[in-house]
Amino acid sequence: MQRLLKELRGVPHGTPSLQEALSFREAGWRLVVVYCRISNDRHRRDGHGVEDQARHCARIAARNRMIVVHRYVDNDKSASKAGVERPDFDAMLDALTNGQTAAGYPIDGVVCVSDDRLYRDVHTYQRFLKCFTAHPARVYAEGLDSYDLYSEEAARRGLLGAAAARAESTKQQHRAKLNHRARAERGEPVASRRPFGWNADKVTLHPGESQVVRSGVQSLLQGKTLTAVTQDFVASGYTSTLGNPWQRQTVKQILRNARICGYRKLHGTLVLDADGMPVVGQWEPIVSPEEWQAVAESLESQRHPGGWRRNGAHRREDSVYLLTGLVRCGRPLVGGQPCGAPLHGRPTTASYEYRCRPALDGGCGRVSRQGPAVDDLITQYVLTALEREGALGTSPAIPWPETHKLETTNQRKALLQEQWYAGEINDREYFSLLAREETEIKRLVNEQQAWLVRHGSVERGRIDARAHWDGLRLREKRQILFRLLEAVVVLPGTKGSHRFEPTAVIPVWRTTVPEIQAA
Repeated sequence: MQRLLKELRGVPHGTPSLQEALSFREAGWRLVVVYCRISNDRHRRDGHGVEDQARHCARIAARNRMIVVHRYVDNDKSASKAGVERPDFDAMLDALTNGQTAAGYPIDGVVCVSDDRLYRDVHTYQRFLKCFTAHPARVYAEGLDSYDLYSEEAARRGLLGAAAARAESTKQQHRAKLNHRARAERGEPVASRRPFGWNADKVTLHPGESQVVRSGVQSLLQGKTLTAVTQDFVASGYTSTLGNPWQRQTVKQILRNARICGYRKLHGTLVLDADGMPVVGQWEPIVSPEEWQAVAESLESQRHPGGWRRNGAHRREDSVYLLTGLVRCGRPLVGGQPCGAPLHGRPTTASYEYRCRPALDGGCGRVSRQGPAVDDLITQYVLTALEREGALGTSPAIPWPETHKLETTNQRKALLQEQWYAGEINDREYFSLLAREETEIKRLVNEQQAWLVRHGSVERGRIDARAHWDGLRLREKRQILFRLLEAVVVLPGTKGSHRFEPTAVIPVWRTTVPEIQAA
């Protein structure tokens, strides 16, 4: 899937060179960018949805005498859920504001299959419209027609469409939740695919698979480790219902699932009937409720890597390392394909390291690197990229889009102080509201600093990215890294050598960054 997404993103194969594209432009063709997005690709995980959209967008472009010069793709990204980042959508907005793509093609318009791929709320629509209309005479085309977004009527249509999409999305989520709960309370099977241990009807037991689950429960109760139980799953000869090899996390999810004893959980809580007793499902159970409860409690007591630290004092986000989620194993496997598993950070006696996951967790367990050395190297690459962008003039100064929010928040704080001085609000209310406004001001100032690092330019006295970098919080540094980098591939080092080898750490950029490796 990652290979497909990499091929879909950026300049499409067969696109005319910049000089040729400018000649077509003079002949009346428009140079456009395409945006593709699918909300949920968790079932097939093959990128087929955005690939289909890219094909349809190509047909729309051809029908309207347009040439696609860049594709922006956000796979498995919701446009309606709060807190979901869409890196390629943000990159497209930056390109629209700049007036050209990273490869230098001018942008005459945007094509997508439908409006709701771009936005599903009024705020996002306004962001898109502001960036789209930053340059004149652009065209917007989707599956039904092309539109002039500069007119008042088009702006009204977009706002009404965004509001309607948000309302419909909310209704759909509410109906889905009600339907899901009703089916759970009736004890109906609701799994989207066949659960391991049951036949295709999701009700009757699969003789072989159910015995593997039953043996796993009994082994855990007898004191076996989860790793040993996972190895038993592997030795059984069965795979998961998706055909994947067994990993500890997958086995843990099966054994913790209340389904194996006939119960059902919804949002982490057992579904109860009117008398407060667990609802018994319509499917055959594999083990008794007592056995499941004992195993679930045992596994829950061991839980720490996925959520809380062992002492329970801090959340996981406090222990995330700089490159968590970006760094991947590049060790070749049988057949020549790279391992590709995420490397996870873990503390060592001296500091920390990035290490490939064990085989039972989906990796090879054979590659590790000194964490600080990898972080420092990639940081230098990124800072050099930011400086080169300014030096080459490829990233002109862009006003921070949230300036008005910061100004408004500062005004609210000043007004609050005046009300307190005048005795219009009491001390308790004042200090409560003051803390809220100061927290918001701090957040906005930090976001402004991160924006300046990304978008500072020579014309306004280029921002010193290196000086600002040290003042950024970990979350803000990671936002910049994820915007610039697709991944960081770590190759195996020289056998027998304990030296750090920079050439074995390869950044994979989202767009072309000239001469960064040479730096």
